[in-house]
Amino acid sequence: MAILLVLPNAKELVWAQEEPQNMGGWTFVQDRLESLAERPKYVGRSASASPATGSYSIHQKEQTELVSEALNHG
Repeated sequence: MAILLVLPNAKELVWAQEEPQNMGGWTFVQDRLESLAERPKYVGRSASASPATGSYSIHQKEQTELVSEALNHG
């Protein structure tokens, strides 16, 4: 993860994804990120059997919250 070398003053690492926790890249990168940064933070939807809520309004609300948390964490 060369980007971490470019950001030596970064205090935390946040992984943000739209997919539910058990469907996106998080399960693949979690162990790798933990070897680079202390306790990387996951921001995204909770684990789910379905990739979508089935409701556009709920999806939009979740999306807004997800982006806000990812950008304003800390």
